[in-house]
Amino acid sequence: MKRAERGSISIYVLLVALVLALLAQLALLWSRQELDKVQSRILGQQLRRVNNSYFMSLKDRDLAPGTYELFTGELEPGHASVNVNAKVEKSTDGLIKFFEVKSTVANESSAVQRLCQLTLAFAEPQRLLAGQYALVSKSATGLEYLPSEAVYKQASTEEVRLPVVRFFYNKAASDITADTALNEGLTKHFTYLDLDKSFVFKSNGRYVGDTVFINKSGIEVGAGATFPDRLVMYSQKGNITICHGDHWQRLQHQGPDNR
Repeated sequence: MKRAERGSISIYVLLVALVLALLAQLALLWSRQELDKVQSRILGQQLRRVNNSYFMSLKDRDLAPGTYELFTGELEPGHASVNVNAKVEKSTDGLIKFFEVKSTVANESSAVQRLCQLTLAFAEPQRLLAGQYALVSKSATGLEYLPSEAVYKQASTEEVRLPVVRFFYNKAASDITADTALNEGLTKHFTYLDLDKSFVFKSNGRYVGDTVFINKSGIEVGAGATFPDRLVMYSQKGNITICHGDHWQRLQHQGPDNR
């Protein structure tokens, strides 16, 4: 009986030891996962600070188009290998600039920080026209139905060349809808819609936001729609059609050289 009891006690102690070992292993695994999460969070914060620092220091500089290697090194904890690069692109007319700073960690596809900036500068003839006229078009019909007809100008392509707005493709915001524009405003983001149909600003809507709004096809402005802020509206290959009461005024796009 004593031998049997000693055997039973030994098995019991062994089971307890196995359970404790399992719990210890689970605790170690959990602590390791928590440590990885903390390290990942700290790395993300450091990467964001590094990326923001380079972006803020370079965003106002007149950099030539190209790719720039800004930093290659390690961040702690974990000896994470980090690369920070900048990219500058300009439109063929030099009026639109795209600037990007991107930071990545080797073998960590999710560890990415990226900041971008789009800037648009108007040439002097364009600024002069903008200061005198509300709308400029290559040709127009129905201007007699609009109030203050004198603020609308028909200009030839030779008189003023608008920016090469196709440069905004895949760089500016591209997913805005008519309802979003009405409910949330146009924000301060440049918008380039690659639509094969007209974008319609709904009648009597109030659309806020200082921005540049471009659609590859036409743009229709419903009767009573208002734009309280400064807005550059451009139809690349279509027409801008404005409804005033029961009349529609059509402004033809500036021409094929602005593709």
